[in-house]
Amino acid sequence: MFSMENGGEIFDRGERIAKIGFAVVAVLGALKGVVGYISGSVSLQAQAVDSLTDLVSLVAVYSGLRLSRRPPSERFSYGYYRVETLVSLLVALVILATGGFMMVESVRRVFDPVSVSEPLIVVGTAALSIPVLLWLGRYSRRVGEEINSQAVMSQSEDFMSDVYSSGVVIVGVAGSWIGYPVTEGLAGCLISLLIIRVGLGLSWSGLLVLMDAVENPDQLIEVKQLAESVHGVVEARHVRMRRSGPFCFGEVTILVPEGLSVDKAHRLSHMVEDAVKKRLSSLESLVVHIEPIERESNRVAIPINVDAGLDSKVSEHFGSAQYFIFVDVGPEGVERWYTKKNPGLELEKKRGVIVTDMLKKEEATVLLSDELGEGPFHILRDSFVGVYSIKGGVSVSDAVELFSSGELSARVDEGN
Repeated sequence: MFSMENGGEIFDRGERIAKIGFAVVAVLGALKGVVGYISGSVSLQAQAVDSLTDLVSLVAVYSGLRLSRRPPSERFSYGYYRVETLVSLLVALVILATGGFMMVESVRRVFDPVSVSEPLIVVGTAALSIPVLLWLGRYSRRVGEEINSQAVMSQSEDFMSDVYSSGVVIVGVAGSWIGYPVTEGLAGCLISLLIIRVGLGLSWSGLLVLMDAVENPDQLIEVKQLAESVHGVVEARHVRMRRSGPFCFGEVTILVPEGLSVDKAHRLSHMVEDAVKKRLSSLESLVVHIEPIERESNRVAIPINVDAGLDSKVSEHFGSAQYFIFVDVGPEGVERWYTKKNPGLELEKKRGVIVTDMLKKEEATVLLSDELGEGPFHILRDSFVGVYSIKGGVSVSDAVELFSSGELSARVDEGN
């Protein structure tokens, strides 16, 4: 799971791939430059220039990752993670400039074709670079996805474009070798178009991140569902997510029952944050706003000894009651009701705990009871079930009416 605590390890991996890429590209670029100059191959010379810009990009990626790992400051309270996105944009601009330069040179060679000397050496040099760049591109892609680094993934795209252009070089030089020197210029044009296409795609992706565009709208729905899955949350609204380097920052507003204590609201917000972070590994922090609302409906649980429906009498005991009646109360009054036998009747100990588990399973929001032990009280309180005092012997219908009219007092501690 990503976090600021293990962010150092994440950036270490990104810096390592940048160092490896720099060494490999430097060797290949020097080789292509020498062979391209000696042979007069414009496409191989263009690749050598591309390698030079790759080195600039890799230095930018490394520098960006080094700067991104700096801790938040008073001025940059969210940290320096977006430096990594700026670097990916710089890489994209370098790629576009390279593609433009190569296009100009290739077009010139189309109108003024020149045969390539030493074509076998040129083809061999281009062919040698293909497996090396292919490995480097795939390795960079895997690391970039694992650490969620846009800059590293951008560099991976650059490596893969070099693979394609090497293949085009081979085709162009082969055409020149058999008597069609114009094919090398055409090959250079095709390479340029491939590189420009990659640069435009990376530029667009970087701009979307800087503008806080939502990359995956389904993720907002997932955050909403995860927040609403936490017991005590009535509804989740106003979900926002934005990316900053390899991390994401989010906000969500949760609606909770009116009258919830500050302590409960604080614990509930942490429960929501933990539930979302557990599923979304790239989420650095989630700001949870609390908004109290009055419930439109409640499921009221009441202990009874004789099942007579709404005419049943409230039991004086909680754990030893024969049944529990569950009454769904909406804006118009009682909507439906049903009873459940007490699952802890046959037990000598922990009856109350077994009953509270049943109440939670039945999704009760309110308990009306004459007495309640310490253990069950704390379990229900921590599960955001409201507990109200009611005298034993009162009919269920009257008890529900007293609750609905606000005449019952919420219990703040255990006991009778």
